[in-house]
Amino acid sequence: MAHPPPNQAQALRRRLEQTVRDLAAARAGFDHTADPDLLEYYLYEISALGAKHTYLLRQMKSAGPEDAPGP
Repeated sequence: MAHPPPNQAQALRRRLEQTVRDLAAARAGFDHTADPDLLEYYLYEISALGAKHTYLLRQMKSAGPEDAPGP
């Protein structure tokens, strides 16, 4: 598979990093609320962001090892 151009790989990395931050914020929100409606909201958000994270990781891995996120 062809490697994406460097700017595309950088954009993927930025999207992945932002998704990780968003996921952490959603988990923190879930941990700090007792409202049933907000708990449901955070559960859906965490699930959606988890799916996005998995997708972006797959995209990064298909881009090649030099573009894969570090440890």
